[in-house]
Amino acid sequence: MTRKFSASHAVLLGLMLSIAGFITWSAVSASSRLNNLIVVVPVAIAMAVLTLVIVIAAFRRPAAEATEDTGSVRGDLMLLAGFAVFCLALTGIGFDVATFLFIWGGVVMSGGKGWWQPPLFAALFTILLVKGFGSLFPYPMLTLVL
Repeated sequence: MTRKFSASHAVLLGLMLSIAGFITWSAVSASSRLNNLIVVVPVAIAMAVLTLVIVIAAFRRPAAEATEDTGSVRGDLMLLAGFAVFCLALTGIGFDVATFLFIWGGVVMSGGKGWWQPPLFAALFTILLVKGFGSLFPYPMLTLVL
């Protein structure tokens, strides 16, 4: 029987959901005030919904499509490592620059081609995130450019 869902993707999804669940539980335990949960709970809900969509899509496609290769595992680990660097860089270089670099790298890793499309997408998405989150947070975010 051929697996429809690769083990590396299942582990990565499980790890991300576990961490999101722990962070959400920790935030709710610390304080159930709205300004404490304004970002954590919606992001956790979005992650759960997106994970459900990914799992349903994986089980709906034919089993022959799902193959495990070392490139898949390497790509998953690179994305996870990139996210760790992003989280560490938030306080050092600011939310805006860290987000821009992470998104640019993610787009290139996902197959984004061209010399101007990936940085343009990263810049537009970064502006949207910085302005959007900046309006939600009751305190200023550390940014370098915006």
